[in-house]
Amino acid sequence: MIHEINLMVARLFNRQVREFGLTRTQWQLLYWLYHGDGRSQTDLADNLLMAKPPLGRVVDRLEEQGWVIRKGDPNDRRVKLVYLTEKFTPLMAPLENAIDDICEIAVEGLSASDRKKLNDLMARAHDNLAHAINRE
Repeated sequence: MIHEINLMVARLFNRQVREFGLTRTQWQLLYWLYHGDGRSQTDLADNLLMAKPPLGRVVDRLEEQGWVIRKGDPNDRRVKLVYLTEKFTPLMAPLENAIDDICEIAVEGLSASDRKKLNDLMARAHDNLAHAINRE
């Protein structure tokens, strides 16, 4: 069921952000940068659970659209760090609103108590999975 929910969220999100010319994967990458700009592609790939080549293509597209730029890492000349451009900043609020709208749709009809229980259960599942990943 979690997989099906993930697919439905992706479909709704892609529909809502189509006007910005972004996909869900592109948004996820931009979100990570918004909350920690200047990340290596390796770090982004690890956080987004993507292989490096497909992530590189996502960064290429975002760079072509003017949303991100790559700069050399001052500590390691072999590494390129990815940064947001000023073009992206005004889009953050509307994109976060789209996420909030989807979350509201998902919990529509649930009481405040049920919403809290769901949030607590999802947080527990998240922690369990993060712990399992960190053991590797």
